[in-house]
Amino acid sequence: MLKQLLENNIQVVENIDNWEEAIKYASKPLLEKKTIEDRYVTSMIDNIHELGAYIVLMPGVAMPHSRPENGVNITSMSLLKLDKGVSFSKDKKDINLIFILAAGDNTSHMDAIIGLTDLLDDAEKIEQIIGAENSETIYNLI
Repeated sequence: MLKQLLENNIQVVENIDNWEEAIKYASKPLLEKKTIEDRYVTSMIDNIHELGAYIVLMPGVAMPHSRPENGVNITSMSLLKLDKGVSFSKDKKDINLIFILAAGDNTSHMDAIIGLTDLLDDAEKIEQIIGAENSETIYNLI
């Protein structure tokens, strides 16, 4: 399910100035497909301002998200790979992979989470994704 959700939703960018802009950029494919609304992006950013960098899953990887009622139309996911990472807090290292998770309800995204967990458990594959030069290469690694 992870690969299916990420199809045509992977972007590779050299650099983005800050984490707020990175979340906005990472959300673009989902906004364009109308699987999320602008208010979902705002809610993800507000959550991090309020709760801190809880969305950092491991070194180099973050998964911004919010509640379904904050603007999710359909369960969806996107990935932004940054060549030069961004920091989500003063004490956190740079993040190169930003997975946007938009869960349409409390359960439909669980298969995607399991797939993402399996992917994150493969340190070699994560390094390959971080080193990938284009979205097609990343998609094939997932």
